[in-house]
Amino acid sequence: MTTQDQRTRRGGGRLDGAVPFGLGLIALGGLLALDNLEVLDAGALLAGWWPVALLVAGLWWLVTGSPVLGGVILVIGALLLASTQELVEVELGRLVFPGLLVVVGGGLLQAGIRVRRARFEVLAARAGGSGSGAPVVGPSATAVFGDARLLVGEDGSDPGRVVVTATSVFGEVSVEVPDGWGIEDRITRILGDVKVPRSQVAYPESPVVVLHGLVLFGDVQVRYVDLAEGGR
Repeated sequence: MTTQDQRTRRGGGRLDGAVPFGLGLIALGGLLALDNLEVLDAGALLAGWWPVALLVAGLWWLVTGSPVLGGVILVIGALLLASTQELVEVELGRLVFPGLLVVVGGGLLQAGIRVRRARFEVLAARAGGSGSGAPVVGPSATAVFGDARLLVGEDGSDPGRVVVTATSVFGEVSVEVPDGWGIEDRITRILGDVKVPRSQVAYPESPVVVLHGLVLFGDVQVRYVDLAEGGR
């Protein structure tokens, strides 16, 4: 067994979902600056081309591992762009609520696909005769307009990978993971936030918690606890 701690950043290469929104704000600020300098008319430009922001967001989710949600947003953005360019006659006001429902449904579908895929991988690994350290399906928690607490590893088992599901809709889910375990963040975000410890101290053979689920106008907070000291 390795005795030296290794600092890992599982999922560290994954860019946060706030990046496209930050880039959008920078682009908007640049347009307003050019408008103030009388280089262009930002109002007229935005009135006809604002759906491009949805197309960019859809492409972002498409290439960062959320193909269902990204595809849905791309379709909505393309329809809205066609409307603003007067290629089709559609009243934008009538598309807002249906579009929101489609986006939320796409997010739920994407999260469900990921969870089912992860559970299938667990079943396939166990059917393959994996012994100690085999992946397992762990607990799940859902918070809708409220709070929920998800405890991982309290049974004292030592699996290889634990697949857990955290769903937050206008709420907050607190996920407590034993010290020394790794964390993989695969949660689908729609205007929500997932906070994972930036520095993870784990052994190469340490168990890994794989987080799945959906965050919609809510947040999921992951923190380490020391079971030996009764950190729960």
